[in-house]
Amino acid sequence: MRGAEAAEVVGDLASRQWGLVTTAQAATGGVDLQSLRRLAARGVLTRVRHGVYATTGTSPSAVLEVRAHWLALRPELMAAERTGDPYLAAEAVVSHTTAAEMWGIGDLWPDGAHFTVRSRRRSRQPDVRFHRADLGDDDWVLHPVSGLPVTTAARTIADLADAGHEPGYLLDLVADAAGASLAEKRELLEALTGKEGAFDLPAGDAVGLEDVLGEYFPAPELDGRMRAAIDEAVRPLREQIDTLMRSLAPRVTVGEDVAKMMAGTALPPGFTAALQEKIAAGMWENVPVLPVTGTTVPPGGVTSTGTTAENPAHKSPPVRRHDDDNTGNDGDESPEDEKDAHPDHRGSQGGGESPGCKAQ
Repeated sequence: MRGAEAAEVVGDLASRQWGLVTTAQAATGGVDLQSLRRLAARGVLTRVRHGVYATTGTSPSAVLEVRAHWLALRPELMAAERTGDPYLAAEAVVSHTTAAEMWGIGDLWPDGAHFTVRSRRRSRQPDVRFHRADLGDDDWVLHPVSGLPVTTAARTIADLADAGHEPGYLLDLVADAAGASLAEKRELLEALTGKEGAFDLPAGDAVGLEDVLGEYFPAPELDGRMRAAIDEAVRPLREQIDTLMRSLAPRVTVGEDVAKMMAGTALPPGFTAALQEKIAAGMWENVPVLPVTGTTVPPGGVTSTGTTAENPAHKSPPVRRHDDDNTGNDGDESPEDEKDAHPDHRGSQGGGESPGCKAQ
């Protein structure tokens, strides 16, 4: 393949993965190793590590070197193929001090590129280190800047605790992770449970561990302005709830209506006490009743017109009728209505009404 054509193929491949291309990827596109070396000699490519090249103009950095090491672990696959498949991405995840450096937490000295791998493996590169572990789905994420699979901040701190780093370094990691909102207290508690000794705590001292972490996750406090803003935001909702509750409040009950009527009635002396005494004793037949004449009705109250009976003094007091939903219009009761209101009359021997009606 001619140099210009080889440069075009390699450039297209590199443009899709951070400006990097592996020799295996180039070979798939028809560019052999000799062509890659000629392109490197002409300054079109730069060799980053064994089997990985970068195009001219790609800025060298520590992250670029980690990307090159990661690509070399599966050189035949493009980066998008691996990161787009969770199973492939979890085969090799950036971890330990390398992950801490990518998250920008702590101040640990870089000691090569660390990867947690699913299967045991070795590298000829002296600055590449592997850690064998099965990572769960919650243990790693695609890093927002590097685009590589990286252990979470909580898992990174837990790995470094297992690696034997000093408590002071570990607490620096916790402080930075908390300050950058990279981990929650709950996540760290779950990740560090069983590793209390790494923080100079007795084994199993969950309370002590929570106290230590709590220093870096203080309880949030709302200042006055924020509290006022929240109150103002929810005020319309509170008003709607208040209006709804008022609309659902029980309407005036029959008992309340009767009480209002009683309040406007000229009661005979001792009527209330006698009524209570007779009701308590079960003496329904002798309950005193109100006289029809001289009765006053409170505003809005409606009573029956009253019909003349043989003994008006013993006629039952008017009863106000209500619909089931308490929303119907009140009106004068018909004789049938009054019969419904007092269904249990006792007749005398002569067929006339008894001195009183049994209370319902």
